[in-house]
This record gives sequence, structure tokens and C-alpha cells, in this order.
Amino acid sequence: MGGRLFSYIKVDFKRLLLDRKVLVSILLLIIIVIVDPITVARYFSNYPGLKVTVGQNPFQFWMLINSVSWGNSLYSTIFWFLTVLFTGLIYYEDKSTSMYMNQIIRGGKRQYYFSKFITTSILSFLVVLVTLEINVLMTYKLFPDTAHKTINYDFLVPQAGSFVYNAFISNPMNMVQIYTLMNALAISLFAVFSLCISMLLNLKNRYIHLILPVIILYIINYIFDSFPELFVYDIRIILQPAAVGALTDIITWENVIIVFVGWMLVNFILVGAVFYKMRDYYE
Repeated sequence: MGGRLFSYIKVDFKRLLLDRKVLVSILLLIIIVIVDPITVARYFSNYPGLKVTVGQNPFQFWMLINSVSWGNSLYSTIFWFLTVLFTGLIYYEDKSTSMYMNQIIRGGKRQYYFSKFITTSILSFLVVLVTLEINVLMTYKLFPDTAHKTINYDFLVPQAGSFVYNAFISNPMNMVQIYTLMNALAISLFAVFSLCISMLLNLKNRYIHLILPVIILYIINYIFDSFPELFVYDIRIILQPAAVGALTDIITWENVIIVFVGWMLVNFILVGAVFYKMRDYYE
């Protein structure tokens, strides 16, 4: 089983890395994380007075926390779409051709599905992690003044008691890395979620496969956004660094763990449903 699964994984990684949708997503992310800090730095060069009033501490300008930058806005806008695009619609493509039958006959259904889940989750995690780390590196190169702190900097300091407060006090870079890892993990979880939806519904239209998981995730997110008492469990709020300093409620590690474990449980149930549905399914 291990040899066949490894063979599936190699093939699926290659297919995903060559898929146009995945490549466009990666390219778009790379452009955002590199160009965003460059444009912010150029803006500051045109208005030298901002260096004193706003400051040039890099903590203020890495993309995830700089909510007024175009890069942050665009990343937030495409967030749910990335979770679908990183799947490469690989299952839909297989079902639309003879690839599905060829693979499960050659290696078995269990290995086939495990490979899809493994490659989709790992690829999406690594792509987001690496691109966000590039943004951090670019920002800290362009804004090297870590000593000067203004009132704008103070607005971004997390509340005492929040899950990243101790990390921030130890070193702001620790907070940066926590949020980078959480965003990568979240995209990975939602990519698996999107893949499960595609497998369970088995729809024939490509565009429905692209849009339906996004709509479902938007609806879930809208529900959490609609009730202030649920804000601390809203994963999109948890993933935004500025929220820990702006919300009146304090987001704790308990909240973060409940949310991520909850989404992992949802994926576990969906993956189980996929295997249950496909146990005698070949067409």
C-alpha cells in the first residue's frame, strides 16, 4: 500500500504544480507579497514626514497586519477562492476523463483519495507559508527601523491576555510567525474542505466546483460575523493580527484551539463521508 500511495502522491504533486489554476494562484500570491511592501515603502519615500509621525517599524507594515494596504485587502478578498484553486479541481478533472478509473483500478480507491487529501493540504500549506515568509522578509528589509515606535505602532500591540501577547512581548517576530503559520494552516484546512465538497457532491459543472465551496465558506463566515458573541470563534477574525488589539473581547489560546480543532473535526467527518460514499463507487 505504501509504495502505491507514494506513487500516487508524486504524480498528484506534479499535476498540481503544473495545473494552470494552481500556478496562477501561486503567481498572484508572489506578486502580492513582494509588490505590497515595495509600494508602501515608495509611498513613504514621497512623504518623508510620515517617517516621524507614522514610523517605519516593520511590525506595522507586514501584509497581514497592515489592514490599510492594497495587498492585505486583496489577500482577504481572494482568501476563500485560494482554498478552491489550490485543489486544482484535480478530482473534477479526473472524473471528467478516464484518469479516475485508470488510477483506482491500478492502485485502489483508498490510496487514490488519501493521495488527493495529502497533496492538496501539503501544497496549499507550503505555498502560503513560503509566500507570507517572503512578505515578512521583504518588509523587514524595506523597513529596518525596529527601535522607533509611534502611536500607530501602539495601536497594533495585542491586548494583554490575548493568545499572542506573551509572544509579542518576547519578540514581535514571534507574533509574526504565529500568524504566518496559522494562515497557512487555515488555507490548508479549507483546501481539504473544498476538495471534500467536490467529491461528495460530484457535480458535472466545473464552475459549480469552483464556486460552491466558496459560497458555503462565505455563508459560514457570515454567520460568525453576524453575532458579536461569536467573534472570538470567527477564524477570519482570528487570522487577522490587528484584531487582537482592536476587539473589545480578548481572543485566547483556548478560542484559537477550539476553532482550529473544530475545523479539523469538520474535515475528518467530511473525509469519512467521502470514503463511506465511495466504498462501492466506481463511476
